[in-house]
Amino acid sequence: MKKLIAAIAILLAVSPVFAQTAAPKTAPAQTTTPAAPKALPAPEKRAIAYTDELKTKLHLTDDQYQKILAVNTECIRRKDALKAGGQKNGPGHKEISAYRKQQFQTILTPEQLTQLKAINAQNAPKKSAE
Repeated sequence: MKKLIAAIAILLAVSPVFAQTAAPKTAPAQTTTPAAPKALPAPEKRAIAYTDELKTKLHLTDDQYQKILAVNTECIRRKDALKAGGQKNGPGHKEISAYRKQQFQTILTPEQLTQLKAINAQNAPKKSAE
């Protein structure tokens, strides 16, 4: 009988400890779905960020900026669609890169294309390391 009372007393003494260590509830907006382990910004935001970078490095005109932004947005959307379909690398990505390159050649001046090739050459080691 004494053992039963002692066990109940210990149980009552320890139970508040477990109540204090419960994990706090998170807001629904902070939870992520298991299908998207790495949330990316919207394609438009990523296209704007990349186009802004090109604008400062290549000194794009306003007309060039708008055309490059449209091309970048289209390419990012197409790449996201390929990734959503489970294709990480392959012919689809090469087609998108070829499309972007062809469009850039019609929009940019020869000097800007040379600068872009230099920028891409600098970024190539970073991409291969990832």
